[in-house]
Amino acid sequence: SFSWILLAQLLLLGLIFGVVGGLFAWCLKLVKRFLSDKIKNPIVRIALVGVGLSALFLLLYQGRYSGLGTNLIQASFHNGTIYGWDWILKFILTIVTLSAGFQGGEVTPLFEIGATLGSSLAPLLHLSIPFLAGLGFIGVFSGATNTPIACFIMGIELFGSEAAVYFFMVCLISFMCSGNSGIYASQQSLYRKGTAEYPLFNALKNRRK
Repeated sequence: SFSWILLAQLLLLGLIFGVVGGLFAWCLKLVKRFLSDKIKNPIVRIALVGVGLSALFLLLYQGRYSGLGTNLIQASFHNGTIYGWDWILKFILTIVTLSAGFQGGEVTPLFEIGATLGSSLAPLLHLSIPFLAGLGFIGVFSGATNTPIACFIMGIELFGSEAAVYFFMVCLISFMCSGNSGIYASQQSLYRKGTAEYPLFNALKNRRK
């Protein structure tokens, strides 16, 4: 049920999810550029980084952080074991994996990062773990992709309309706090273009300044 304390908590959560999502997009571009500059040959780069990542995946809980992260998404919503550092390790390992040249997508790992982050914050805020896992699921993705409306609709599709107001609030705040960087380069160039041909992007750009 609604309360002013819950409103303040949602504002804080939106801020946190937005910063994490924006930081993911920014770090991904930075690490990609760094590895490309340091190891020019893509085959050598993938081989070297791949060996290191394989060792890390085995050492860190025997593959807990390998793959898309659906195992941790499942655990976040069904009382599984979630550690406070799960989202951080998945954050780092996903960025390094993608930056090395491996392909497989950012979408599901971002869902996992958000869900485990929300699950970790729930006990601190004395809120429902599945509720915050759901907010993190869509909130971090909203910040990383700059797509608050799509994430809001996705939240209703996945979790129902009962908490639609909360979904919208968190997605919007996350978007506003994530910065101008996003994981989709074409969307970013369109956002920066800001011409009369794209009035919505122009309005958002001016508003965020």
